[in-house]
Amino acid sequence: MLNQILINEQKKSFFVFVIVSSILSVLPFQNVLATTSFARQTGEPCTACHMQAYGPWLTQYGQKFKLDGYVAGHANKLPDAINPFALEVVGSLTNTQNDVPPGQYYDNTAGQSKANNNAVNDWTALFYTGRITDKIGTYLQLNLNPQVGRSLSLAMADIRVADHSKIMGNDFTYGLTVNNAPTLTDFWMSTWAWMYPYTQSSVTVKPAAQPYLQTLMAGANTAGATAYTMINNHLYLEAGGYTSQSQNMAQGLGVWNGGSQCSGPQCGLIDGGAPYWRMFLQHTTGPHWMMLGTYGLAAKVIPFYQTGAGTNSYVEYNVDANYSYMMDDDNMLMAMAKYTHDTMKMNASQALGFASNSSNHLDNMMMMGMWTYKQTYNLTVGWNYTTGSADRVLYNGAAGFDATSGINGVNPITGSANGSPNTNSFLFEADYIPFGKGTSMTDPYLNLRFSLQYWAYTQFNGSSTNYDGAGRNAAGNNTLYLVGNIMF
Repeated sequence: MLNQILINEQKKSFFVFVIVSSILSVLPFQNVLATTSFARQTGEPCTACHMQAYGPWLTQYGQKFKLDGYVAGHANKLPDAINPFALEVVGSLTNTQNDVPPGQYYDNTAGQSKANNNAVNDWTALFYTGRITDKIGTYLQLNLNPQVGRSLSLAMADIRVADHSKIMGNDFTYGLTVNNAPTLTDFWMSTWAWMYPYTQSSVTVKPAAQPYLQTLMAGANTAGATAYTMINNHLYLEAGGYTSQSQNMAQGLGVWNGGSQCSGPQCGLIDGGAPYWRMFLQHTTGPHWMMLGTYGLAAKVIPFYQTGAGTNSYVEYNVDANYSYMMDDDNMLMAMAKYTHDTMKMNASQALGFASNSSNHLDNMMMMGMWTYKQTYNLTVGWNYTTGSADRVLYNGAAGFDATSGINGVNPITGSANGSPNTNSFLFEADYIPFGKGTSMTDPYLNLRFSLQYWAYTQFNGSSTNYDGAGRNAAGNNTLYLVGNIMF
């Protein structure tokens, strides 16, 4: 009788897992942060799980909470039916050093972007996070983008089943996750899903080139599953795969839009499955916490959903490292570094006129250092450098470069006149997080972050001056971004 009860419970959990996970496969991805519903469930302040009081960089306690499937805690502060819900509103003001034509960033029924000083509601999000059963938990984020994208989407979804065992004296935490974005399952800010800075402006000029996994994050309609294990809180291993939904399926389900294809040069439909892997070692000694790891993905891609010319092949490797040092009760230093290498075989894109080369490569290096005081004030300095092979079609938005005549139809502002993706930038950011420390009446019902961010470019799309052939310089895209993020 007991066995039958356990079998029925396992079946119930499995069907909940499968039904909810099937929803993920048709919805695109955007950024995410910690939720107040987790704090209400665990009974702990946000600082218990997050290094800076308002995520997403996890403490070791927060890492364990995620590994265990978001199920820990029985301290619900609200009725069980509503405790898992949270609401987030993000609003910002962006200034770019040089103006752009009105409508450069969006032009829709909500209006159009201005030449400069755009104030937008970046997104409003509804979360459902926490325990479903004792072994299954979830992280779901439904995003409304009322201005730039004019879209409603399940931006992030991570459904987990997890357990523990002890083998020959070694502690194992293991689980299975179904989710809608590679690296969403991770813990570190050196992975694309959790990359610092956590929020960036959607109304400023962005470089033409970016690594494939970053492109995939921008909304490639992905879904996948991975299995993972953490051994002795030291070695982490994860492997699985991802795929895309067809245009016809997405249209039939009513979720097809421009964001489903994304706008990066490597965009398209993943043909079959794309294997994903992750491994890292972490170690704590006294006030020091160190990590060294690698992750990557390999995919066959039908460029921009245009069949008939075969597929492109993309392989991305990342090597990343993170470090934190608790100087004392008030001061904390953190740093991260990441190197990315992309190999891109682009025969299909070349045949369709989306690329001039049959193969390209792209390399990206990122480094950041942070100082946090009383988990309330945060100062950050970062460096981001991208270099790669020149492609006079790929990095001009597939503009009309004619190799015979030499006519180069460069997209002004966003294109590269010499076809080079090389971009060099520096980041300066200050954050203020007044709540989340367990010392305010607002805990665990409200959290807030104000950020002032500045990007400075010394090279953009292959040049420091006149990079688009129309007179725009790299420094013209220097961006000041003021953003407020409230969660309740």
